[in-house]
Amino acid sequence: MMTQVSRRRFLNTASTLASASSMGFLTSRSVARSKSPNERPSVAVIGCGGQGTGDGRRATNYGDIVAVCDVDTSHSAYAKAAYNRRMSASGRGVKIDVYDDYRAVIDRKDIDAVICGTVDHWHVKISAEALKSGKDVYCEKPLTLTIDEGKIITKVAEETGRILQVGTQQRSDERFLQAVAIAHSGRLGKLKKLTVGLNHNPFSKPVPVVAPPKTLNWDRWKGPTEDVPYRFLKNGKDGQKLVVTLGDGSIDASNCHKEFRWWLQYSGGKMTDWGAHHVDIAQWIINQCGPGQGPVSVEPVMVQAMVPFDERGNPTLDDQYNAPHRFTVHVRFPDDVLMEITSEGRNGILIEGTRGRIFVNRGTIEGKPIEDLGTNPLPGDWLEGIYGGPVVEHVNNFFDCIASRKKPASDVWTHVASINTCHLSNIAIRLNRQIQWNAKNQRIENDAIASSMMKRDFRKGYEIEI
Repeated sequence: MMTQVSRRRFLNTASTLASASSMGFLTSRSVARSKSPNERPSVAVIGCGGQGTGDGRRATNYGDIVAVCDVDTSHSAYAKAAYNRRMSASGRGVKIDVYDDYRAVIDRKDIDAVICGTVDHWHVKISAEALKSGKDVYCEKPLTLTIDEGKIITKVAEETGRILQVGTQQRSDERFLQAVAIAHSGRLGKLKKLTVGLNHNPFSKPVPVVAPPKTLNWDRWKGPTEDVPYRFLKNGKDGQKLVVTLGDGSIDASNCHKEFRWWLQYSGGKMTDWGAHHVDIAQWIINQCGPGQGPVSVEPVMVQAMVPFDERGNPTLDDQYNAPHRFTVHVRFPDDVLMEITSEGRNGILIEGTRGRIFVNRGTIEGKPIEDLGTNPLPGDWLEGIYGGPVVEHVNNFFDCIASRKKPASDVWTHVASINTCHLSNIAIRLNRQIQWNAKNQRIENDAIASSMMKRDFRKGYEIEI
């Protein structure tokens, strides 16, 4: 156990801490769990919705939440109360400041790490500015809204040398790690096809313009995106079922909290929501998740869009969910590997090789090669080669890397390689044509319109400066 030192010294003694664990990662019993305030990083949570607040709760095991920030004051108030209860129950009393402008958090010199749990279109701007201010960052997925944003955040991460962990927690899930290890061991033979199931996107009837809640700064929520009115409709109004989903359609519709994922102005639908997880693991399995790696072509083979797209890929209606309801895309990789990304079928990843196949999702890993592990197990050190040591909870991994300065389980380079595949798939779907991708140079070949969709203009006053 590390002796009691200042927080800044804690963060700057990488070599000493790295040697504290023979596996290269500290365990959950490490200094990160120490109750001493002098040994715990100071953390701010920016974006206190459900996912951001949940990440912050897990972070209280390893650091102290000293600030929360959200453009909706009801979210920040809830998060502050939740963290106070959790830290008080652990015998730690820490003053938590509340902000509605993230720049106040960035300006604080006493904050060591930021958890960015905002909506997708804010991720890169906030993360880049936090990194440049000397803070380490845990950012929810998808990290980027566009391919161009991937170039921006990669450049900032490389220049600053700070830790940037992406919240793709399946990289810290032993089921998925086992699938990677089995595929890399050659037990499936030559890999031929991976089927990535993501589920359908919901669609809505027209959602009317209404006044935003008094607790919400709507202009700041929109941030870098276009200036549009707030929309909301309570489900079941006038006896009509408003939203068609895989379930009973019992949710409210809006272009803000929770439902922002189904508006392509702010996110990428299931393609980037679930794709950030499953496509990431799939590209890891086929060793196509590093800088300069990725597909060679992306082709839509089935698209059902409730809101049509024009010839430039723009939605033709602005008052309802516009992420395509159903889709199947064929993504070709080097070595003649096909990845089928689809809204149909079972959520998870089916991996098929010349000698066998396995299926993995968050609930199971199955197939004959899994059954064969009973008599022919993987080598005892298989996790060392895949994960770098014993598996810990994903936020735990972030704090371990703050201490050791090692690359986290989900880093910016692997994430950008896989989320670019998702962005390319959405571009192909919106244009309804095949596109060719040069992964080494990160450009779309011979298609000016598709190339123009790799970036978006930032609203004045919300530009990203690098």
